[in-house]
Amino acid sequence: MSRKEFVMTDSNSDSPSSAPKILEISPVTSQEGGDSQGDLISRMKREIKTLKGKVISQDIRIFEMQALLQSGKGLSNILNLPQLLDTFMAVVRERYDVVNSSVLLKEDFENGEREFFQMKRYFGIDDHYEDDTGRREPLYLFRIEKNNGLLWQLIQQGNVFSVRNLQKEPRFITAWEKHNLDALHSDFWCPLIKSGEVIGILTLGERRDGTQIAESEYSFVQELASIATTIIDSTLKYEKNQRILNNIQILYEFHQQMAGITDIRELCRQTIRDAVKAVRAQKGNLMLLNRTTGKLEIAVAWGHIDEAILDDINSGKLGTKHFELGEGAAGKAAQSRKPLVLNNKDEIDQIGDFETHCICSVPVLNGGQLEGVLNFSNKVHIGVDGKPVLDILGRFTREDLSLLQGIADQSAVSIHKSRLYAASITDRLTGLNNARYFEESYYELVGKAVLESRPLTLALLDIDHFKKFNDTYGHKAGDHVLRTVGHLFAACKREGHEDIAYRYGGEEFCMILQNTPIEEALLVFEAFRQRVEAHEFEFEGKHLKVTVSIGLAQTGLNSNDPRTLFTLTDDALYDCKRGGRNCVTISKRTGVVGTPEAESA
Repeated sequence: MSRKEFVMTDSNSDSPSSAPKILEISPVTSQEGGDSQGDLISRMKREIKTLKGKVISQDIRIFEMQALLQSGKGLSNILNLPQLLDTFMAVVRERYDVVNSSVLLKEDFENGEREFFQMKRYFGIDDHYEDDTGRREPLYLFRIEKNNGLLWQLIQQGNVFSVRNLQKEPRFITAWEKHNLDALHSDFWCPLIKSGEVIGILTLGERRDGTQIAESEYSFVQELASIATTIIDSTLKYEKNQRILNNIQILYEFHQQMAGITDIRELCRQTIRDAVKAVRAQKGNLMLLNRTTGKLEIAVAWGHIDEAILDDINSGKLGTKHFELGEGAAGKAAQSRKPLVLNNKDEIDQIGDFETHCICSVPVLNGGQLEGVLNFSNKVHIGVDGKPVLDILGRFTREDLSLLQGIADQSAVSIHKSRLYAASITDRLTGLNNARYFEESYYELVGKAVLESRPLTLALLDIDHFKKFNDTYGHKAGDHVLRTVGHLFAACKREGHEDIAYRYGGEEFCMILQNTPIEEALLVFEAFRQRVEAHEFEFEGKHLKVTVSIGLAQTGLNSNDPRTLFTLTDDALYDCKRGGRNCVTISKRTGVVGTPEAESA
């Protein structure tokens, strides 16, 4: 007697879509050679297991899709590139439980047969690595040959791929050794491609348990990277536009500040100070072309430099190295009349104790004529304490260069005008202000001192027996003495004070000491007199000696009238000469103040 068996079949596929699917149980008659009941049960179990597997797979896929959706929403709300990259890496690290990650973005300046990728953000990787010579180098730039090699081809395809084999050895040995890619400690790479162009690479290390990520698990990071790449590209463009707008504002403010400055040194100080701050450089300097020697000379400096040295450079007390055109980055920029950016540390000559990671030199041109060069090195970011900290990953961008060129163009006109003005008020032999500038400034400064009830001391000095010296040793020796006395005279200007030195004419010099009582001025010029007396003037193998006589008078004490004050100072000088020379004499007389009552008298 045959027995009935049952199998599960799908309902009629032609049933309306609104009708629910049901399982029909149909009787099956066991026949000779047919399936046994046990076989049918086993087959049913296998089908149920397969269905469960599909359900689990679909559940995982649904979860990943939801995670991608939420991650995409989270990333799209971030417009700060470092924060965006950190969040992107964090999501992927959590998904795969890997020990490290990094994001490399395409270098802004480089082209040609190689692609250069900047290290933008990293996690779980040492910020330095050891190269083949044993030298520790900071992470920054990685090169990949742009040829038909397998590595570049895989990157261009845009698919996630493993960079280590099952023995955890690099699959691309040549590239790894040549470009120090082992410093990334990566296990697989995910190219970041936008509109067919590689804009970056996400790298991930191995799992915490030491296992590698299977290819079947690549889909999540592939799809998240596709979303992140679009957001990264948009963020890069947004930040670029923000920098451009910010640069326009900086240039406008810079122009406004420069408009009223005529003093060449103050103009240079303002220029380099604003430029260093604008591009967040660690330090910078402005070199001016010496038209007599044809060399570049550092006029001012700013940034991470010893304060004492910085003050001496900016005040002109400290002489600096002169550069030939074509020498160093600054010399090359000056010679070519084109900006020079070195973002690769290996291309930079390392001088001194501080490592230079990047350099930007921009020529200052006025109508094609070279005025000088703006130079900057290294980048900084603002630390938690609000102070600038060296940014070893920072490099000069196209926007930085555009801004610096704008600053150079604006400062070129101002520097040129200031140089012309400075030349018109500067004595060529001594480098001091000339008599013309004394006439321009003296009356204004005396009036200001009187108005503000602050003492101003005027000093006049004369080189003793200079005519006889000239007749004895010749005019060349006399010029040498004038030049040297002028330098000694300029050196006695006090730091932090507004002392102004002039060569008044011939062997006569004068100095205005603002906010300075005559007793304080006496100490300054007595020290100067002794320095001149002790100085040996070497000229053509001869050791020559000179002395000086100095007269002093003060506003509020001798006279508040500029003409009278000058006359009394000159009288004190002649009192000094009549008293034997080589001394400092204070005027003991009181002059006419210049009131209506005095004039009527």
